[in-house]
Amino acid sequence: MKWIRQVFAAGLVSLMAAPAFAAPVNVRIAKQPGVGYLPLMVMEHEKLFEKYAKKAGVDITTEWLKFTGGAAMNEALLSGNLDIATGGIPPLLTIWSKTQNNYKVKGIASISSHPQFLVTTNPKVKTLADFSSVDKIALPAVKISNQAVMIQMAAIKQMGEAKAFSVDPYTISMGHGDAMAAMLGGSIDAHFGQSPFQDIELKDPRVHVVLNSYDAVGGPYPIAVAYATDRFIQQNPKLLKAFVDALKEAQGMIRSDINYAAKVWIEMDVKKFSMDDALAILKNPKMIWDAAPQNTLTFLKHMNKVGLVERTTTNWKDVYFPAIYDLNGS
Repeated sequence: MKWIRQVFAAGLVSLMAAPAFAAPVNVRIAKQPGVGYLPLMVMEHEKLFEKYAKKAGVDITTEWLKFTGGAAMNEALLSGNLDIATGGIPPLLTIWSKTQNNYKVKGIASISSHPQFLVTTNPKVKTLADFSSVDKIALPAVKISNQAVMIQMAAIKQMGEAKAFSVDPYTISMGHGDAMAAMLGGSIDAHFGQSPFQDIELKDPRVHVVLNSYDAVGGPYPIAVAYATDRFIQQNPKLLKAFVDALKEAQGMIRSDINYAAKVWIEMDVKKFSMDDALAILKNPKMIWDAAPQNTLTFLKHMNKVGLVERTTTNWKDVYFPAIYDLNGS
């Protein structure tokens, strides 16, 4: 019996000395519909984040959670129900400013860029000044979405600083898909969206462009950026670079093989599109697939001026984590 006890004891010691295997880190990432989020679709499709995390020595699982606006994502991020948010520059700047003394939210990287169009079916509306109380302009979130802030920026350029919020009363919050259906169905008469929604809308002869977002901003800017809390980054220091590396590979895959990109987009988002439909949009030369965020400070300067954001800086890097400091952002 003594030898049995010795064998059992030796086995127990060996078991206790064996290395423990950590459970995979589960990362919850926000995604939205539209071609602007195509790099995330490629990342999900090819498991690129998992690939680069593994290279860094971290096993992860991912949950891709669907949202339709920045406000809901910010709430999820701060409540601990989301790890990486993906939305426009204004939602990022809003939460960056409000959390500087606690959650310390910062941007990770730009996902993509392309011009966005404010369109309408109202033939009387040619400029922002023509909108009135009879009009309803759908956008993802009033006040803080890319589109809401760009309307304010354009209003100042067209009508003066006193008119910054003159169009705001005519805006309503609505996801792009619902907004497109509502405008083409006649229950609203304007939508400030993005591709592919604006491309579909402009095929209707009743629809015309009132504002090109590049005219409001002065050039390219991210349709969406990824952002996270400092706590998530500190708890998972290797995952910041892994995410950026995965994003860069996805963007490179889109640039180098547009046919592959179209297939992934159809499979994961625009399921009723033909290859010709998808390629017509993806071949737009103004589509930018790059991780460097442009015109962050342009948005910040405006939001400071009109009182939407208190915190300020003159260095775009203050708004982002260090993983993209080597890129040519602004």
